[in-house]
Amino acid sequence: MRHKLKITETAKKEIYRLPGNIRQRVRWIVNNLAEDPRPRESKELRGMPGRYRIRLDQWRIIYRIERENLVVLILRVRRKTGAETYEDIEEEPKGRK
Repeated sequence: MRHKLKITETAKKEIYRLPGNIRQRVRWIVNNLAEDPRPRESKELRGMPGRYRIRLDQWRIIYRIERENLVVLILRVRRKTGAETYEDIEEEPKGRK
């Protein structure tokens, strides 16, 4: 069943700032998450149930799946720099879309 895609404002800005070839690949991966939110290359983040990441070269697409609403929420798109890559990946404050 197809999921609805939502992207936080922070993630939109991060995607916009990516190099062109990476940006295109990220958009392709994100669009495919609507059809398959748990592709083979996705991994659930340790200590963060319900949050997943997809590796794209040195970049990470971090997202959450809302199974009851059939929504995939893209939280961040970051360059992997270490454990701090996965810190501060919460959703936008309530009231913002």
